[in-house]
Amino acid sequence: MSALEPIIAAVLGSGVTAAVAWLVKKLGDQKILSYGPVLSRAYDIIDPLLEQHMQSWSGSDVEFAIELAIETVADSKVTANEIKVIAREASNRWLPAVAAEKVRKYVTASNPPAELKAADTLADTVNGIIDKEKGLSKAREILSN
Repeated sequence: MSALEPIIAAVLGSGVTAAVAWLVKKLGDQKILSYGPVLSRAYDIIDPLLEQHMQSWSGSDVEFAIELAIETVADSKVTANEIKVIAREASNRWLPAVAAEKVRKYVTASNPPAELKAADTLADTVNGIIDKEKGLSKAREILSN
């Protein structure tokens, strides 16, 4: 019986580890779902923003751009830490093919949507042409019209 005890303990231990990992992922997914409306609106800006500038920006620029887009649409409804969490999730779930299709629709529209103009403003912020507060303010103004 003593030879089976370590095997049973290992099996039980891996089962418990798997259950804990599943629970953590499930709770994380539930948390992200609560930010669904913010993420959805942010992707309308993130997609053209990254589609047009992804190749010329570094990883930190991309992260900053995503955070700016989220901060623009969140309108002070989330904390700085929550913005980081949402940005990480948005970055992990961003799909270049979906972004390319969305940008194609934006560009071919007879009247370019406000999200495209807001993305251009945030690109200027990432590129250092305007400061963060001015960029956020201008992007929010564009989206509110």
